[in-house]
Amino acid sequence: MIASLCWYPATRPVWDRLWQGIRAHLGWGPDTLVWPDSFATHWRDRDLVLGMTCALPMQMGLSDDVTVVGSPVWDVPDMQPGHYASVLVTRSDDPRDLTQAAAAGLAVNAPDSQSGWGTLRATDLRGPVQVTGSHAASMDAVARGQAHLAAIDRITWMMAPHPDLTVRRITPPTPSTPFITARPDWRVPVRQALEAAIAEMRNEDRAATRLIGVTDLQASAYAVPQANPA
Repeated sequence: MIASLCWYPATRPVWDRLWQGIRAHLGWGPDTLVWPDSFATHWRDRDLVLGMTCALPMQMGLSDDVTVVGSPVWDVPDMQPGHYASVLVTRSDDPRDLTQAAAAGLAVNAPDSQSGWGTLRATDLRGPVQVTGSHAASMDAVARGQAHLAAIDRITWMMAPHPDLTVRRITPPTPSTPFITARPDWRVPVRQALEAAIAEMRNEDRAATRLIGVTDLQASAYAVPQANPA
């Protein structure tokens, strides 16, 4: 069996500790988390006890292969439970409006990232795209002038803001990065263990991750969109 909570590597030690609490309540599962470099195969591993993904991969077909355990509740001002948003960032010394900055070049962590790409698609901001592989790399690309605007998961930004960048806009909220498991019969015990472990988190760990609970959204939040009838 495997488990991963690798969506927010800036606070990796906290997620490692959280898993130990989850496993203690669950009574089974792998001893430690894995931190995969590639997610497409990892998410579909039939031995995945617990993982995190993104709304966009779920809407692109992953929802057919996994079971949603729940949606994280973040301690973020003006953010409803089970949702998150992105911050649009530029260099702090960039005087251009966002349309001009985007036209000069966008840094995108991955083409299946809701926070890094999906939110940009929903705006009128267009420009050449550089795929960086992570939010941290996108921030670095903008800071170095290799790109000029990026959409960064608001939770990532709150955990590890880049000193040379500034937030220019916060996007509308979307369904947050769901916790998933491979097998439907694992959902209830994993959810119970996850909630119990979150409740027992140290205050400093809770402050570092902003994670305060788990909730349920409508199934449509993570389902493949239905085609409109002709």
